[in-house]
Amino acid sequence: MLIPWIYFIQEDEQLVIESLTRRRTLNGPGQYVAAPLQRVTRRKGIVLAPTEYLRVRNTLTGELRNVLGPTLFFPTATEEITEHLEAITLKENQYVRLIDERSGSIRVERGPASVYLAPTEEILDDVSEGINIDEHTAVLVRDTTTGNLELITEQQVFVPAPNQEIIEVRNRIRLEDHETVIIKDRAGRYVFRRGSDEQRSFFLDPYSELVTLRWSSGLHKDTKGLWITHLDLRPKFMWYEFEVRTQDNVELVLGLTFFWQITNVQSMIATTDDVPGDICSHARSVIIQSVSQVTLEKFLASFNAIIRNAVLQTHDPFYLERGVVIHAVEGRSITCKDPGTQRILQEIIQETTNRLNRIQKQESENEIRVKQIQGEIEAEEMRGHLLESRQEHMRAEALMEGGAEAQRVHSFLEGLGEGLAREEKIAIFNTLRKGEVLEALSAGSAQLYFTPSDVNLSIESRQNGKSHQR
Repeated sequence: MLIPWIYFIQEDEQLVIESLTRRRTLNGPGQYVAAPLQRVTRRKGIVLAPTEYLRVRNTLTGELRNVLGPTLFFPTATEEITEHLEAITLKENQYVRLIDERSGSIRVERGPASVYLAPTEEILDDVSEGINIDEHTAVLVRDTTTGNLELITEQQVFVPAPNQEIIEVRNRIRLEDHETVIIKDRAGRYVFRRGSDEQRSFFLDPYSELVTLRWSSGLHKDTKGLWITHLDLRPKFMWYEFEVRTQDNVELVLGLTFFWQITNVQSMIATTDDVPGDICSHARSVIIQSVSQVTLEKFLASFNAIIRNAVLQTHDPFYLERGVVIHAVEGRSITCKDPGTQRILQEIIQETTNRLNRIQKQESENEIRVKQIQGEIEAEEMRGHLLESRQEHMRAEALMEGGAEAQRVHSFLEGLGEGLAREEKIAIFNTLRKGEVLEALSAGSAQLYFTPSDVNLSIESRQNGKSHQR
């Protein structure tokens, strides 16, 4: 006797009941009494969040379907879960491209949204940001149904349609006053746009492209490592170094500095794709010829003149044909390839430098001496002016003192009245002056000696009551 099993089922549980001929399911809540020869399996239902979903396949028909959350899902007896997926969450400016593998059609979902893939859909591209199109940015797209290119310039957050493919994001080209670009149009013709034009800011047309020039770079111009799209029409410098040989068979390494400028872009693009390489190669050729005709001594004495005469030949149309002009060329360095010759050359240069330094030092000393002499001359001239000024002042002072003295004497003589003769008045004046002098001398520490001629002495002697004067 077989004893039946009783199963009690919770709300989130499911029984899978298998007999000899069929398979079915029973969802809770509830209870089930299993019959003999039945196999019962208990399993939990699947709880799906709002952004989760399941991909379920019918094992009898192979059909796929999606089960979207939020829900508690119980598969049927003929269903199996193939994938547990998460919805694609898109922000405001995001989008995703999906492809239906059964039909090949493409659809584009734009945010904000939660995207659930259909059973036969796959993600064609990763989630992408929409492209902000403004006055400086445009998008070049291709219509996949017709193959045509279109430049989208209308300001928006651009999300491609299902039949559109983004080729590139193009920035507006804004040229400065000194810049020029070369554009190859749909027919392969060159179009020149300059910063001096009225339309100096523009987008490239769908079938146009900027011409990129590969110019030689480096000190020896042996590699084309400079990529140029915007041509600078201002004068510019360029260095170049190469080997030359003098008439007396001395090998030199010559370094040059070119000061050059592009003047005609049309001529340049028509004749060359490597302007620096052409300039340096041509200059090297003519300089080698010129240096080979002079000795080392003569070359060192006037190397800049030899270089300029070789490069800046007025009858040479080479640079004009390439739309460039060489404003100046100067020797930047000269070294001998042979180390022994280089040492001798360095000694010659050092001796020449020392001689120039000595000459300059002597000239400086001479200049200082001349300045000293000029200073002494100016000092003597000023001293002469000072003496003349002093003499003039002393003369004026003497005249003033003499005038005052004369006025005093005149007043004194007039004050004696008219009763005395002029000689007597003068004698009185002289006597008073002598008294003043004697008084001044006696007030000091000076010793005064009088000779008989300076004084009028009388010696009296008395004899027998009578006086005798001598």
